[in-house]
Amino acid sequence: MNNDSQLKAKKSVWILMTGTFISQLIPFLFTPVLTRLFTPQEFGVFGLYFSISMICSVIITGRYEMTIMLPEKKTDAFYLLILCFFITTIISLITLIVTLIFKQKLAAALKCPQIENWLLLLPFTLFAIGTFQALSYWNNREENYKLLATSRVLRSVGTSFWSVLFGAIGIKNGGLILGDTLGQLFTSITLFFRTYSVQKKHITAVSAATVKAQALRYKQFPLYNVPSGLLEKASGHSPVILLTYFFGDIISGFFSFSQRIISAPASIVARAYGDIFRQEASVEFRKNGNCKILFLKTLFKLSAIAIAPFTILFLFSPQIFTIVFGQEWYQAGVYTSLMTPMFFLQFIVSPLSSMFLVAEKQVADFLIQFFLFITLLLSFVMGYRAYQIADICIILFTIVYSFKYIIELYLSFKFSKGKVDEH
Repeated sequence: MNNDSQLKAKKSVWILMTGTFISQLIPFLFTPVLTRLFTPQEFGVFGLYFSISMICSVIITGRYEMTIMLPEKKTDAFYLLILCFFITTIISLITLIVTLIFKQKLAAALKCPQIENWLLLLPFTLFAIGTFQALSYWNNREENYKLLATSRVLRSVGTSFWSVLFGAIGIKNGGLILGDTLGQLFTSITLFFRTYSVQKKHITAVSAATVKAQALRYKQFPLYNVPSGLLEKASGHSPVILLTYFFGDIISGFFSFSQRIISAPASIVARAYGDIFRQEASVEFRKNGNCKILFLKTLFKLSAIAIAPFTILFLFSPQIFTIVFGQEWYQAGVYTSLMTPMFFLQFIVSPLSSMFLVAEKQVADFLIQFFLFITLLLSFVMGYRAYQIADICIILFTIVYSFKYIIELYLSFKFSKGKVDEH
């Protein structure tokens, strides 16, 4: 890369980092207010809904949003964007029908009757997520980092504002769910119109044939990335579902709150670097057949950034949670301390795992997610049957997930070396 390209890349990093920092700082600042408006049980209901929506979000675009970065021609990428919108609309409508018919049975199966009526919001949440995901990848490809950063801030402001408002006026059970859904919907609509205003001059004619051609060209993504993504999301979010089922929504509330707090500061840098790494790695891999140097530089930077804050979290999380959020949330701090090793590895590895996408190693990703999901389920079931203690289940969850990230890091580095150096 020449000096101009390096300066542009650094500027892009800072734009995304600033936007991501603000977007994650806003809910973090609102959290002490939310913990005094909503109980751990109400956070547990929201955590369960959030986990369900995150698992379902994998199929909302058929994973075609990930392909938007790959074509050399802009028109091909645009056809993929249209394909994402089409799939999102169809699946959202199907979800609406399913929730209308089976919401009572679903709530009973989850052992959380409080969530029954709020499941009707799921199709709207999924529509917002799918639209935002597709547009985010498009703007990332077009290097519209300012728009991307602004959109993240708007989504953060919206979800936080509505959640506090509903809590303040007394909508407790489901107030967090309603606030999150409205915030995401407004942001997705705003991002759509802002993207359209920027790109309308470049929009080309779209036909079913052109969209279908791109769908077939990248058919490995729904074939492999959807199952892999489902397993990945299920592995990450099934603990909330399992904790609700085994121990009740109060325990799952502490657990989901812990994840909510750590994901905020951790993703400030990791997501920004992940977006830039994915874009730069895609370019270098296409041109040079490898991106090993870029991979190692990003790895060292993320490691240096992570050491100090995660050490503090490991040692002092219970005390920090008590001071900031109140004595009622001490147990959430305990869970945070137990999961810190996993959070540390997640911070470093998640941005770099884009190599599975860049190198088109969907099969390897699927196998990792499959064994992770099976191992995770076994660890929770065995931990519950043997000890019936939530802390033990969370420790086993942390061990399994940490091992997964280590394997993922090794394979990502191997893929970054390209075909020439694979043997």
